[in-house]
Amino acid sequence: MSRFKLLASIMLITLALGITEWPMTAPAAEFPYSIPRTAPLYQSPPFEYRDCWGMTILFKTTAEVLKELVPEPLVPNPNSLMWIFIGRQNASCLGAYYEVILGVPVAFRGKPGSYSVYLYLDNDAAIAGGREIWGWPKKEARITMAERDGVVTATVERGGIQLVRAAMELGRLANPAEIEKGSNPVYFNFKLIPSVKKNAPPEVMQLTSTTLENNKVKQAYTGRATLEFGTSPVDPLQKIAIKEVLGATYELQDFDLVYGEVIYDYLKEGR
Repeated sequence: MSRFKLLASIMLITLALGITEWPMTAPAAEFPYSIPRTAPLYQSPPFEYRDCWGMTILFKTTAEVLKELVPEPLVPNPNSLMWIFIGRQNASCLGAYYEVILGVPVAFRGKPGSYSVYLYLDNDAAIAGGREIWGWPKKEARITMAERDGVVTATVERGGIQLVRAAMELGRLANPAEIEKGSNPVYFNFKLIPSVKKNAPPEVMQLTSTTLENNKVKQAYTGRATLEFGTSPVDPLQKIAIKEVLGATYELQDFDLVYGEVIYDYLKEGR
C-alpha cells in the first residue's frame, strides 16, 4: 500500500469513529516529574534527610555587602550577619553528598528566614532538583570535610581554586533543644529560569519560601572557628568581607525537605 493510500485509510477510519482531533495532552498524573522524561534525574519531594553532620559558622560582614547580595523585597538583617554551612547530607532518593550553603538572615514582610546566596554540592540530582524546584543557586564543586585532633576542617574547591577554608574546635556539648529553638528552617530563594527565545525575558523569576519540617537536632557542639574565602572570575567569594567570626556549631540532625510556595513573582509585579 502506498503512503498516500495509508494516510487516506487512517483519515477514513478517524472520521468513521467520530474522532475530530488527536489527543495532544496527557492527564496530569501521567506527566513525568523531571527530565529525562523516561529516566528522571530526581523524584518529587519530600526528601528525608537523616543523620546529617554539619558545621555552621556565623560571621559578620558589612551592610554594603548585604545590599549587593540580597534582592528586594527581602530585607537584610541590621547587624550585617551571614552564615556558612558545610556538611554531609544523607537524603532519601538522592543519596549521600557534601553540601555548602552561604546564607543571610533576612525578612520578607516581617517573616524571618535565610536567603541563600551561594551553594556548592557534589551530587548532580541534588543540584538539578534544588535549582529547578526551589531555586537554590547550586553549583558543582569538590568539598572535603574531616575531624581530627578535636578540630573539624572543611574546604571547597571549584575550577582548581580553593574558595572556602573553614575550621572549628569541638568545644562544649550544646543542648540540642536550645540549638533547635535558635535555628530558623525557613529558606528564601531567587528562582530564575531563562527563556529559550532570544532576547526574551525569563520564563520564571520568583522569590520562593520553603520551611524544613521535622527538624531535629540530635547532638551538637559549640566552639571557636576560623573562616577564609578565596575567589575566582566565576565565584567571587572574596567580595564578601569577613569582619568577625562570631562562633560555630557542629550538629547531627534530621529534617525533611518539602514543597514550598511562591511568595513574590517579579514578572507579575512588573519588576
